[in-house]
Amino acid sequence: MTKSIVLYGGQFNPIHTAHMVVASEVNNVIKPEKFYFIPSYMSPLKEHNDFLDVQYRIDMIQCAINELGFGTICLDEIERKGQSYTYDTVEHILKQHPQSKLYFVIGTDQYNQLEKWYKIDELKSLITFVIVNRDKSAQEVEPGMLAINIPRIDISSTLIRDRIKNDENIQVLVPPSVEQYIREEGLYEN
Repeated sequence: MTKSIVLYGGQFNPIHTAHMVVASEVNNVIKPEKFYFIPSYMSPLKEHNDFLDVQYRIDMIQCAINELGFGTICLDEIERKGQSYTYDTVEHILKQHPQSKLYFVIGTDQYNQLEKWYKIDELKSLITFVIVNRDKSAQEVEPGMLAINIPRIDISSTLIRDRIKNDENIQVLVPPSVEQYIREEGLYEN
């Protein structure tokens, strides 16, 4: 029986160094038995301007996992299609691991709009939210949640996509294997 599972969801379009720092820091603090990267099919609270075939995102996440040395990709939201509601994903994972303690990683941006999340009260009863500071040096959280301070790294997937479109350097912003994959596949170019 798996006792603790970290769920780290996002578009990961592309996965980048800051995502990896978050994963590494959370993994180090919680020391879970399983760590799932959960690429969203379509996040309800985000704009979807730069659509990329999901297989590319999955391949890039696998590159990052190989460099991190831990983690597994959970394709639940991809296979379900449609809006990616965390509540549905958590219910599905709890069916597979009924006695597990689930931790769900979010940044300050998502923490500040939790009241907009689908079935948020039920969700809070099923998981422990792990909030990592984003755009600030530390994050205060409500009781029952866990705040993990991570080094500030102001990298976004949008920044990376824009740099590629403008034929600018992305070295170090993404892991070397992800940069190589992006270049080989010609992703995000005009």
